[in-house]
Amino acid sequence: MAALIRPSTPDDLEIHVAHRSAMFRDMAYGDEAGLTRMEPEFRALLRSWLTTGQARGWVAEIAGRSVGGALLELKEALPSPLTPQRVRGYLFNVFVAPEARGQGLARKLTEAALDGARSLGLEMVELHASKDAESLYRSMGFEPTPEFRLILSKDFKTPGQWQDRR
Repeated sequence: MAALIRPSTPDDLEIHVAHRSAMFRDMAYGDEAGLTRMEPEFRALLRSWLTTGQARGWVAEIAGRSVGGALLELKEALPSPLTPQRVRGYLFNVFVAPEARGQGLARKLTEAALDGARSLGLEMVELHASKDAESLYRSMGFEPTPEFRLILSKDFKTPGQWQDRR
């Protein structure tokens, strides 16, 4: 059965929360205690963003069941020589359930989000890709950018500090 990609509604909040936790589990990023702490914070933030229009979402369904989703944050950014525009898209939470992978749904969800960004007049969309998704995003025209991070908290764990469970 073919998948349907549709815009998110307020009723889809819990779908996106579940997808975020499943995405981090798939990447072996964090532990269950961290996911438990993250979920209410993410839920509250995403509810606010979806209510105010700071984020838009899409859901992939097969036979009426959610099997994937993607979110686009409209994020304030500094103007640069690349674009003076002060709002950029940040694509995040792209997730497809394991049983629905291999059907091009991540691409279709990303295309829907990019169409949404274009319809808003955005000039740039950024994202952080998992290793598994890098080739998808490159094939869609995304380019890697230099980025550095400095961890200021001794309690903060980077992805390399979590054991790869795959």
